[in-house]
Formats: sequence, structure tokens, C-alpha cells
Amino acid sequence: MVKFLKITAAIVLLLLVFYFGFFKYRQIQANRVLIPVTTQALFKINVDELYKTIAVSYVKHPSQYSGTDKKGIEEKIADLNTGLKIPANIYIYGLKGQAKNTFFSRLEIVNSLAFKRFILKKLSLIKKDTNFFQSTDSTFCLLLNKTSVAIAFSPKKVAVKTFLANILNQKNMVKIGDSKFNQLADLSDHMSYQDAENLSKLNFTDGKINFSNEFVNRWLEPAAQPKHRILNPESTISMWLNGTFKPALVKKNTAVSAAVFSKNNFFKFYKGYLDFEWTNTVKQMDTVVSYEYNDDFEQVEKKVARARNIPGISINMSANDQEVSNYLKSSGSLDQSTGKISSTVIPLYQVYFKGNNGNIQLSTLPNAKPDFKMESADDFFYFKVDFKKLFKQMSFLTVSDNLNIFSQLEMHAKSIGKDKIKLESELLFVNQDANSLIQLLKQLRNGLGNSLELNFKYNIDVPISK
Repeated sequence: MVKFLKITAAIVLLLLVFYFGFFKYRQIQANRVLIPVTTQALFKINVDELYKTIAVSYVKHPSQYSGTDKKGIEEKIADLNTGLKIPANIYIYGLKGQAKNTFFSRLEIVNSLAFKRFILKKLSLIKKDTNFFQSTDSTFCLLLNKTSVAIAFSPKKVAVKTFLANILNQKNMVKIGDSKFNQLADLSDHMSYQDAENLSKLNFTDGKINFSNEFVNRWLEPAAQPKHRILNPESTISMWLNGTFKPALVKKNTAVSAAVFSKNNFFKFYKGYLDFEWTNTVKQMDTVVSYEYNDDFEQVEKKVARARNIPGISINMSANDQEVSNYLKSSGSLDQSTGKISSTVIPLYQVYFKGNNGNIQLSTLPNAKPDFKMESADDFFYFKVDFKKLFKQMSFLTVSDNLNIFSQLEMHAKSIGKDKIKLESELLFVNQDANSLIQLLKQLRNGLGNSLELNFKYNIDVPISK
């Protein structure tokens, strides 16, 4: 028995070594991929890491994925016969001198006949000449030979054939490991993106999507030692911002506007701190005015009180409260006796204004009292939305059913050097056992896919709804 266990352990160890060695070899080969020397933006899809993550999810939670019979599997394999070689990493690049949002890629072909069938039948491309194919709107183009295909896609029609020829023949190219994108080549994240001002990473795990972005900051001066008011952790939505806007952005938004709550007025009064909190649902009484005819056939006004549920919202901002109060009074936007903002300014809800100690508050709660106690934080920006609570308050919201798979979104940002910010976010799903990418694909196929009329004809094993 001991001998059997040792042999089994040795076999498992060898399989693990082979497994990780195989993927390591594929990654090394992937770093030798050539990209154009004029590349100024690069997007990477780490196919191997996605495969491994989803495979582990299948093993851990097999009940989450719909089963298929043998015939169904064979049909799916046949349907997915693209004729392409799936590399360890897929690279998509934007080139200098090309139209904005125009991207290119290059892949190897292992079966040219299968690939041509795929692009004609599945992608519905039109053959323009022997090796050049386009979509009907000319925004998706392919140029191929027997071993490779160069791909271009753009939101509008652009001339890309010359660039595709250079990419297909690998002219003016450089190894990604020797380029300015060598940092991207070594990342193990599922998806990543880099340009002159951004480095973004995206990962899909069970029940969660993590996103981070390091970018050049051109519009905000984060507080050197960030602080924020202590908000209710049970809020439906909460947010704070502790920083000042750079003069260039303020100057850009100084156009005179008749609106009381204009960008110009915001930048004029804002003094470095803002927070927003949606705590719960509250009842608010409205007066509905209608007209009817009396016995003398004269039209008379009729007022009816109506109760309705609205979000309990409070907005606090550092500002010269006396200056803001005077402005609201002079513009006729504030009822001084009740503190209400005029319904002509904010027609949807009754909003109350308070101002003291260098702080102003706008709230749908008439008795809201801002707590000025502050606590220190590493982040100068924070945002959270609890989708479960949000959906319970849908009597006054129009929210797509496609969002009901999400549980919570949380974002925070910090300064990581002069004029540089790191933003991190976490999107949680209601189903914490199935892989988040598979859940998104299911939602795309069953919901968004129909409305967008995507040409997506394959079936995908998807998680069973809880």
C-alpha cells in the first residue's frame, strides 16, 4: 500500500511538473512575439491563465456548470473549429498614425480551409479579393496567407490594408520582450493594457472581477493626508473625494451658465472635499395639482397630497457656506423659512439646504444633521454601491435586469507619486462559486447579446443560477 501511494505521488508530481513546465514554455514563447515598432498601445489577453483559472473553478464547483451529452460536446468542438492556433497570449495593438480606437492583431493559422469557412459562415465577412476579407460596414478586416492572418477593427471605416500587409509579413517589428511594453509581457493577469499614460490589469475569479489602473493624473490634486467623514457602512451608495481640481480643469469649465447647479458654480464653491451618501428609502409628501370643472362649468384647481418613496440622499461639500447661501437666496432658489431648494431647480425631489462651519449639505432628509468628524485614510477617493439594496428600491429606478447578477462594486484611488494615481476596484457577483467571466458570457448571450444582435452562435457551458 505504501509503495502504491509513493508511485501515485510520483506520478502526480511528474504531471504537475509537466503541466506547469508546459505553460511556462508557452509563456516564454509568447514573450518572443513580434509587435510593430510603431505600437503605442498594447492590449494583452493571457489565454493560459484564463484557461487555468476556469479549469480550477470547474474542478472546485462542478455543479455550477451545465452538463452536456457526448453529442453536444462534439457539436461544440466542431462549431468552434476556427482553424486558428490559440497562443498563450493574444496581443492587440494600436499604432501611431492610425485613427483613434483602431486596433490590430496577428494570429497563426493551422487549417486554412477551416479558417476560411469560419470567417465566411460564422463571421459573415465578405471576400474583397483573394486574401482580403471585410465586414459589410468595413470596420472589421482580415488579410491572410496560408499560415497567418492579420486583423484590424475600428469603429469607423478606415484604410488599413497596407498596415495589415506589413503586420502579416512582420515588417518593421520588434520582440515584445525588447520593446517598451516588456513590463506587460511579464504580467500574469488575465487581461492587461498599456499605453503612454496607463497600465491596467483585469482578473476574473470565482464570483469576482478585480480591476486596477495606474494612470497619469492631469486634473486633480489629491490631499496630501486624505481624510473623510465617517459614512454609514450600510449605505446603498457612498462616495467621498478629498482633493482639489487643477487650475487647467477649472478654467476649462468656467463657461457662464444660468443653471444653479452648473459646473462653473461647482468649481467656484468647492473647497477640497465632497461626499455622497444614499442611506435608505424615505417617504416624501408631494402636492399634485390637477384641474376639473365645477357645476358652473368653470375650471378650478384641485390639490391632492401624495406620498411616495424616494432615496434618502445627502451630499456634503466643503465650501464657504455663507457665500453659497447668499447665492441661492439671490437667485431665488432657496426658501429661507423651510430651507427647501426650489422645485424649479430640482423638480424630482424635495431637497433641503443647510450650511455651517465651512460645509454645505443638500439632502432629501429634512432633519439630516451632518457629522463633521473626520478620519484618516490612504485613499483620496472611494466609491461603493450595494446592488442588492439598490434593486430593492427599484420603485423609483429603471435598472436593467442584466445587473441583477452583481452584488457590490467598490472602488478606491490613491496617489502613487507626482501626477500619478492608482485606481483599484472589485466587482462582486451574487453567485460566488462560478467564474465571473463565464457568468458575464452567460448574461451577454441571454440578455445583452439579443439586444445588440451579436453574431455569437456558439453555446458555452454556463453556471446554473442559484
